[in-house]
Amino acid sequence: MSRKLMLGLTAVIVSGLLLSGCGTSSKKLSMNYAANQTVSYESTSKTIKDVEFDQPSLKKDKKDQTSTVITVKFDQTIAEVGQDGTAIADVTIKAIQCKMTNKNEARYEFDSASEKSKSDSLNSLIGQSYRISLSPTGAVKVVDAAKARAVAISGEGQKFAQKIMSDESILERHQLPLPSTDKNVTLSPKGWTQVAPSPPGLLAPKMYNKVYTVDQVSKDNTATITMAAKENLTEKPAEDSKASGNNLGFLTKLFDNTDDYTGKMVVNLSGGVVNSYEETLVSAYTAQDKPKDAAADTAPDTLIMRLTYSLSLKKID
Repeated sequence: MSRKLMLGLTAVIVSGLLLSGCGTSSKKLSMNYAANQTVSYESTSKTIKDVEFDQPSLKKDKKDQTSTVITVKFDQTIAEVGQDGTAIADVTIKAIQCKMTNKNEARYEFDSASEKSKSDSLNSLIGQSYRISLSPTGAVKVVDAAKARAVAISGEGQKFAQKIMSDESILERHQLPLPSTDKNVTLSPKGWTQVAPSPPGLLAPKMYNKVYTVDQVSKDNTATITMAAKENLTEKPAEDSKASGNNLGFLTKLFDNTDDYTGKMVVNLSGGVVNSYEETLVSAYTAQDKPKDAAADTAPDTLIMRLTYSLSLKKID
């Protein structure tokens, strides 16, 4: 047998072991949901935009932060499981926390557990339910959310209610990026790579190669998986991408850009339970310029625009 053929067979065998766990279906990297099982979770989404402008020549500096943080606690009950492993789940909202700031100023705060927020109509979402489908590979579809969406909410809370109950937010809250047969997913001996667009709000929308590595699969079939992403330079996001929020266009050429995009998930595959899952992108754009009349030993003026975007999901008692 040639060395080239042997290496090829080895890669195929290793890939097969990764995806099928030594040939046993219980070791596949897919969720095995159990009917009538209820699990409590806490989901948090954060979008933070920082602007820092340091002018040593004028002895001035300014820092502004605009942010939106939403936390939803919910019970997820598996109502039924189909022959293909797809589950129908009923989700009941148990608690909500929201905070929005604009240029360092708090514009809206809500905590359903606080007496201060009892009069806020956003409390009407507490106890509401919606139904979703969960595929073994973590894909999510909204089955029915009409009743929760029909709840009357007024004021600033209405915007948050609409966001919380939007299809996009529901998918973010529940879906997992496990390996699938999607054309944007490539399997490898150690894990898989998913090509995905940047999240909303990035100054210059782009595509990322999100590389997921299986670090460990324990005896109880709990998988620990880490993610590290880099920009995909060969593909471009769709023109109507929601990531195009504050696109700088050609002005991005004036900035140096650094991205730190990482994640980790710990999932019990046999039980169909997410122990924890989080992904965080920190994307910074930096520009420097030294005024012509500044002293020789004066540091250049520095402008930094930074986006921090994160999603997390964790099992709670």
